[in-house]
Amino acid sequence: MAEFFIRNTLNPNKAVRCDLTLRQIVPKNYEGEPIWVLELVTQELHRDGGNIRPVYINLVNLDNLDVEINEAVEELSAQIDWAPLDIDIRAPVVTSYYPTGDSVSIEQHVVINLEELLPAEGIDPDSITMTINGLNVTPELIIEGDPYAYSVRWKPFKTVYEYENA
Repeated sequence: MAEFFIRNTLNPNKAVRCDLTLRQIVPKNYEGEPIWVLELVTQELHRDGGNIRPVYINLVNLDNLDVEINEAVEELSAQIDWAPLDIDIRAPVVTSYYPTGDSVSIEQHVVINLEELLPAEGIDPDSITMTINGLNVTPELIIEGDPYAYSVRWKPFKTVYEYENA
């Protein structure tokens, strides 16, 4: 059994303990390999009262285990009373960018790092837009990271050199 804690980013003062247990299940009259299941449980009470039911993950393969655990944690988190919640009043901040200077050439790669300071709801990646020299390049952006820290990259499809020699 593994033990970990989850927090709501709008209430950084509350941490909820969760247990993760690997269980082997062998159904009656079953022949073949046993079924492995991860059980995720918390002793925290449901926001409407009563217990929160465990969440089970059937381990068919390990390729997407982290995604399935994240989804299970989200399912548990949605049932917890996180009050009192702080209000997210600050906009995300740019922590670094490249290139530096007053102008950006159409042949340069652009990288901007955004961060959301807590307490926060996180950055909606669909709200990120970019315009380079009056040209909307939003559909060409590569956005990587998590809701509290994103790296936004843009590189032109062709450099000026490629346009001149086409």
